[in-house]
Amino acid sequence: MKRRYLLAVSTAFLSACATLEPTPNLSAPPAEQAELGATLPPETPDPDLLPPAPQPPAPRARQRVVAPITALSAANAGARRRPDPNDFVDAAQMYEFAPGALYEVYAAPGYLSTILLEPGEAIVTVAAGDTTRWMVEETTAGDIGEPRSLLLLKPTRAGIRTNIVLVTDRRTYLIEAIAVQGAAYSAQTAWRYGDQDASHDAAIGGVDVEAVNFRYHIETVRGRNPHWRPVRVFDDGRRTYVEFPLDISTSEAPPLFLRDGPDAALVNYRVVGNRYVVDRLFDVAELRLGGARQTIVRISRERPRMGAPR
Repeated sequence: MKRRYLLAVSTAFLSACATLEPTPNLSAPPAEQAELGATLPPETPDPDLLPPAPQPPAPRARQRVVAPITALSAANAGARRRPDPNDFVDAAQMYEFAPGALYEVYAAPGYLSTILLEPGEAIVTVAAGDTTRWMVEETTAGDIGEPRSLLLLKPTRAGIRTNIVLVTDRRTYLIEAIAVQGAAYSAQTAWRYGDQDASHDAAIGGVDVEAVNFRYHIETVRGRNPHWRPVRVFDDGRRTYVEFPLDISTSEAPPLFLRDGPDAALVNYRVVGNRYVVDRLFDVAELRLGGARQTIVRISRERPRMGAPR
């Protein structure tokens, strides 16, 4: 019985030793320690010491697709320049020139709209989108020594529009011509150019409008109002300018006479575009045309009132 008990204890002890993990012998040579360590289970790493796991890339925002026509419409709308009441000199709309801008010019059937360029600027080419329903013609205005190119526009009917590309020896103008019904139209369109002197920018038809006198009275004293009746008369202190409708060249032009009491004498003048330029001032003059039944248009210079500006 005692022998059986000892045998059982010995067997249990050997089984327990077989399950124990070997303890590394720190006094053993390094090669033996490495061989012994290879039999040990791997240590569990500390999660706080591990590098962060790579994150998946964020989804890209979906870009909005704009239709080409929508982009063009928005760009053209932002580039348009329209008539502004604060930018007129008499009937001339003065735009600030900017490359790529679209300048609106309003026209009406039966009326001529004019586009006036910088003194000395020459037209190279003009192209219009609609040449069937729009009349586009070139002419010259201003003094002989400093001519100015002029473009004439006239639509055949209201409710139409087109674009005009005007190329000169200095710049390119992009114009949108719009035909409207009624008597409101762009009589003249001109530009200011960058840092040019303001007085030079205000020159209309080669004459500085800041220095001229417009106090002239125009009256038809015999016959009906002719189609060549002047639209305005002014002087710059040395010369007098009689300005006719732009289509004056299509008909016979009346001679100019100076009145001195009951007498009248033909005066020398030169024709520049749609103007007579007289190299002097006068108080009373008359335009006469016809035979026995003459049509007479009288031009009278008004005397400035005391203290009133010229």
